[in-house]
Amino acid sequence: MKRTLIAAAIAAASLAPVAALAQAGAASAAPAPTVGAKVYDPQGGEVGTVESVQDGVVTVNTGTARAGLPTSAFASREKGLTIGMNKAQIEAAVTGAAAQTSAAKDAALAVNAQVKSSDGVVLGTISKIEGDDVTVQLSNGSSVVLKKSYLGLVNNALTLGMTADAFSKQAQASATAQAGNDAAAPASGQTAATQGAGQAQEPGQ
Repeated sequence: MKRTLIAAAIAAASLAPVAALAQAGAASAAPAPTVGAKVYDPQGGEVGTVESVQDGVVTVNTGTARAGLPTSAFASREKGLTIGMNKAQIEAAVTGAAAQTSAAKDAALAVNAQVKSSDGVVLGTISKIEGDDVTVQLSNGSSVVLKKSYLGLVNNALTLGMTADAFSKQAQASATAQAGNDAAAPASGQTAATQGAGQAQEPGQ
């Protein structure tokens, strides 16, 4: 999810310089980046390495930041894979995108805001926010407490990083475990009280 957001933020900044290089004849057609390949800036400075390639998104690891870029953002030059940004620019773009995303998420976190699953199903609405805890009133009438860090912003909607089915199963498992704990607590207390009473009677016998 974060990778997609970062890719969207960086794509506009990275495509134009590479396109200009190609038009000037300094770069050949866009290559097919492979995992482990070094990535360079237009001046030949090392930017980082390709960490993964998936669904048209190439993740470049600079050592301190990860940036998702479209394959069209890459060109092949003398030293190898080249993009139109240097290491510092990439890291600044990632930091800026992360800050922007965080600010947008904070703005979206509000009482009555909907929370969706990763597959787009509305799980419920926020009923309370206390510190890092977000209480979500579920569609079935029950409620759960989530950490803010569990939620991301996808298409301007607060989204939990799991499918509706997976969330439902986990919520049911948690509810069953809690019910077991609640049932066990009085029994334990009663046993302890009975034992205590028995021990209190022993000296008088």
